[in-house]
Amino acid sequence: MTECWSEGELRAYHDGELPVREMSRVREHLLECAPCAGLYAELSERSARLAVWLLRLPEPPALSRLPDTPRPSRGSWRGAATAVAVAASLGVALILFPKRTEPVWVAPRPQTPAPAAPKPPLVAKPAIIRRAPRRPSAPVKPKPRIDYYVKLDDEPIETGLVVRVGLNGGEVPADVIVGPDGRARAIRLVNDFSGELK
Repeated sequence: MTECWSEGELRAYHDGELPVREMSRVREHLLECAPCAGLYAELSERSARLAVWLLRLPEPPALSRLPDTPRPSRGSWRGAATAVAVAASLGVALILFPKRTEPVWVAPRPQTPAPAAPKPPLVAKPAIIRRAPRRPSAPVKPKPRIDYYVKLDDEPIETGLVVRVGLNGGEVPADVIVGPDGRARAIRLVNDFSGELK
């Protein structure tokens, strides 16, 4: 069994629009393939129904003579002649006075350099690792402890002003972030009023 034909190809076969060789191949295929034969029968029925509907359409009315149009006056001929003269003069002007164009400069073709000699492969050298000398006498500075601000509400802080305040009667210094609405948004304690963190 050969490959099935598409609906479009079967319509072309029904209308006799396929080449002679393919018409015979489709005819032989329709004798062997029941699905394609069924589809072809359905397409034939649709075509027959359409032909019946087209025959039922009423005949178009016969064309009658078109009414005579009034003859243009003498002044309208002058306007038409003026328009033709203006169009002709514009055409002549376009032919005699061509559009100015800027000159186009063509860059010379770049010369290709001669191929360079291949580079020698890179040779990796072993790394020498040296340890920095230790200074036993230098005291190690302790890293300062960073205390971050503690949020006072759940809203995000977009902008604010840092204000130094004294808590507990001025004994405990702290930095407070005040939002644009005047509310305190976050706080952190500091060591003293000089700005050192606790």
